[in-house]
Amino acid sequence: MTATKPFTLDTVLHYRERLETLAQEALSVARRAEDKVKEELKKKHQAYGFLASHITTIQEQGVAINELISQEEHLAFIKNEISELEQVLAEKKKQVQKSHTLLVEKSKQRQVMEKLKERQNVAWKQHLDKKEAAMLDEMAIVFHDRK
Repeated sequence: MTATKPFTLDTVLHYRERLETLAQEALSVARRAEDKVKEELKKKHQAYGFLASHITTIQEQGVAINELISQEEHLAFIKNEISELEQVLAEKKKQVQKSHTLLVEKSKQRQVMEKLKERQNVAWKQHLDKKEAAMLDEMAIVFHDRK
């Protein structure tokens, strides 16, 4: 008589591992999106600084008022883009934090399932050891009665 192991947690553990992997991928995507916005923001800050110094230079050299107005309007446009990018960056940071929190949760869930599976395996081994010991005792009694 062979005992069959009750419900194993392998499938559930694989599912939890898959959820953790998906959470890791989501975090990676969120970080890449955040890095992309940071890079765009850095470029806009550089463009703003270059244009501001250019305006100062052309003011000192003397330039037509139309050209100066055009440059200052462009500077205001870049400043507005910077403001919008900073808002987008704040949203991306929130998304990264949210993804990180989800990853931590999924990781904990996987660890719990691993521990539960380990405990189940230990309990099953103990069950089998008890059955084996009982069978050996029974065999010893039968052989002892024959003598």
